[in-house]
Amino acid sequence: MIRSHRLTEIVLSASALFVLVAGAALINDEVRKHVMNVVSGDGATELATIAAPAHRAALAVASTFGDVKAAPSSVVAFCVGAFVLFILMFRT
Repeated sequence: MIRSHRLTEIVLSASALFVLVAGAALINDEVRKHVMNVVSGDGATELATIAAPAHRAALAVASTFGDVKAAPSSVVAFCVGAFVLFILMFRT
């Protein structure tokens, strides 16, 4: 039973990552070019190019979430609301 849940989580995570990359490739020509280079076999240089900014972004997100724990709940609620409005702004 636990193995089934773990497999389901892995499949859902991989599919969510695929959807995010596909959406970014639809929006941005540069992302599309990077994805096509990875698919065509030039993955080593592309992954090295993508890994450094992704690492910096992950560190920024982790430090932000670390700061959220110290913030009052009203500030966290405001930030969540601002994020939702930001997403809706790009959706419409």
